[in-house]
Amino acid sequence: MLDTLNQVLLLLHFVGLALGFSVGITNMVMSGLIAKATPPEKAVLGRLPPNMSRIGRIGLALLWVTGFILVYTRWNGFATLPWQFHVKLAAVVLLTITVGFIHRLERMVQKGDVAAVARIQTAGKISGAFSIIALAFAILAFD
Repeated sequence: MLDTLNQVLLLLHFVGLALGFSVGITNMVMSGLIAKATPPEKAVLGRLPPNMSRIGRIGLALLWVTGFILVYTRWNGFATLPWQFHVKLAAVVLLTITVGFIHRLERMVQKGDVAAVARIQTAGKISGAFSIIALAFAILAFD
């Protein structure tokens, strides 16, 4: 029974991972399209990134919940996990902080702060780096 639960949790964990990575890729493509778009096109295209951001936050929440449960149901707590896992966890914490910052910037954009868009793009690149670091050290920890 516990094995089945862990398999479902791992599947959901990977779904969260896919949701998160889809945001970064989509927003990179969209920022290029928006930069070259006419003003009327920008208004339409600009609606996608905030919606994708919501999907990313759902994916990150799914990663946190499933990951926390898996730590205890599959590995009996944090103490039994290798140092690579702790590096992965640190990257996820930094990713979460960065995502929170992006969310704050998105609210600023909604209030008319156009300069916040550039900061979102920079923070998005940073979040992408934290995501790749977390993924790399997850592979090393659980190989």
